[in-house]
Amino acid sequence: MNPQHDILNLAHVRAVGVEQHATHCVVSAVGGVEPTACPHCGSEALHRHGTKLQSFMDTPMHGKRVELSLERKRFRCTACGKTLLDSLPSMDSKRQMTSRLVSYIEQRCIQSTFAEVSREVGVDDKTIRHVFDDYTSRTRESVIDEVPRVLGIDELKIVGAYRCMLTNIEKNSVFDLLKNRRKVDLLAYFKALRDKKNIEVVTMDLWSVYRQVVAAELPGRAMVVDKFHVVRMANDAIERIRKRIRRELEPKTRIKMKNERCVLLKRFHELTDEEKDKLLSWSKLYPALGVAHAAKEGFYAIYDQPTRKEAEAEARAWLSRLNPMIATEFRETAGALNSWWEEVFNIYDHPVTNAYTESVNRLAKDVNRMGRGYSFDVIRARLLFDQEARKPTSGVVRSKVRKQVHAAKPAGGGMVEFAGTYQPPRMVVRDVTEEKTVEYGPHIPTLCRLLEEGHFD
Repeated sequence: MNPQHDILNLAHVRAVGVEQHATHCVVSAVGGVEPTACPHCGSEALHRHGTKLQSFMDTPMHGKRVELSLERKRFRCTACGKTLLDSLPSMDSKRQMTSRLVSYIEQRCIQSTFAEVSREVGVDDKTIRHVFDDYTSRTRESVIDEVPRVLGIDELKIVGAYRCMLTNIEKNSVFDLLKNRRKVDLLAYFKALRDKKNIEVVTMDLWSVYRQVVAAELPGRAMVVDKFHVVRMANDAIERIRKRIRRELEPKTRIKMKNERCVLLKRFHELTDEEKDKLLSWSKLYPALGVAHAAKEGFYAIYDQPTRKEAEAEARAWLSRLNPMIATEFRETAGALNSWWEEVFNIYDHPVTNAYTESVNRLAKDVNRMGRGYSFDVIRARLLFDQEARKPTSGVVRSKVRKQVHAAKPAGGGMVEFAGTYQPPRMVVRDVTEEKTVEYGPHIPTLCRLLEEGHFD
């Protein structure tokens, strides 16, 4: 084979022959960097001691897997008797494959399942997983997001289980994605979290574990229940009433009530005249529906108040006038309001935007669809480390700091000569502008757009 047209293009390795097979090819090669000293004793007294044939996997070529059959030189140290091989800078230090194949696997795992990558490159899928684990660990160390001032705790259902998602509310970005939402694991995570002193406010849903974890590991922080999770309980209550009534209806009326359920869930001021007529009609036939809709509207009115004091007064009034006809279905709603009173009304002091909530809901739906066929670790890496999604929230921050710097040097530069001696340059304290690249994690609306466009497919 002409060395001028070496098909491998690997440093210190040269192809000498190729065997073509149906699914793969075997490239015979020679090369390596000869050692100059024994790594065991440091002696330079080395002599040739035959060769050793080893196999390494390389990146696919022309749609086929590539195996390198590499003849390596052996050496023996005359001082200590140990044997050694020539070094191969192009090979991975941990596995029988080229360094470029490791990089190839890392990138392919972002796009495909471990099983698919395994079939493509001819490496066991367990090894593929280990390569990807090393990649994610290395990336996690190099990509460090700023700990948010306002931290959101949500969850996504991925690969059949709920995962805890930590978000930056102010930047509308994902801070981290945890494998589960168990209390013991969340406590350990927040205990070890760096710079958690930056966190001032934590938003969450109505799951008590989150409140317990924040109280234990982030004491003194204001906790806020997102409005979406609260008002949804009122909608759930009215749905329970509708389903209770619907079970006793004849099929035709049951289907009609199902099709017109939107008139019960919409706010009254959003209903059209036709929908108001439908609501009135259902309320006359089944009074519990009319009472439930009024209770739902009264619950929403709590958040319509301009101040916290007025909202709390409205909430007390709502609790006091809850009709016994629907009290059972609204019991959970009333109970949550009482149990989470402080956190519910903290939203007046620390408002959470609707844009953030809508983005998280869209992301939850789209990520669950993307999860088919992929492990959680792959999905996590694809979401957290996607460069395009990280761009909107990355930037350079400039700040002035007081630092000691060298005073201006005299003409001629260097040390100052005085009375036959040299004096070091004088140090002075000045304001200096420093630049720092700050990242806040992948932008949630951008992730949603990329998911819809098939960027992760």
